Amino acid sequence: MRITVNGTNLDVTPRIRDEAIAKLSRVSRMFDRFIDMEVVFSEETNPRIEERVRCEATLHAKGQYLRASATGPDPLTAIDRTEAKLARQVRKLKTKLVHKPRLDAAQAPPAAAALPADEMTG
Repeated sequence: MRITVNGTNLDVTPRIRDEAIAKLSRVSRMFDRFIDMEVVFSEETNPRIEERVRCEATLHAKGQYLRASATGPDPLTAIDRTEAKLARQVRKLKTKLVHKPRLDAAQAPPAAAALPADEMTG
């Protein structure tokens, strides 16, 4: 999985970049069909806003896009909160994909019930 980290109104240091890659790559352990992830950090300039750093992560899978965004007083807190939101979405997606074929098989009629009554008596 390819991870790109960018910053808007904020300089992304190598420490923050490494931390974001380490934390957000944990999500790929849950589900291995991801293609790439884009992480964008931004900072609010309004002094009244306490949680100034925003972390947005967009995860691209086959035909699916998962997006999570969270704010925090510092980049590391924002990364943790974003990772928690993204992990919840990944678990939900995986559950939906894994359990759907099993539900279809459980609702299918048994083979004996599909035969007409004349053929069963022989």
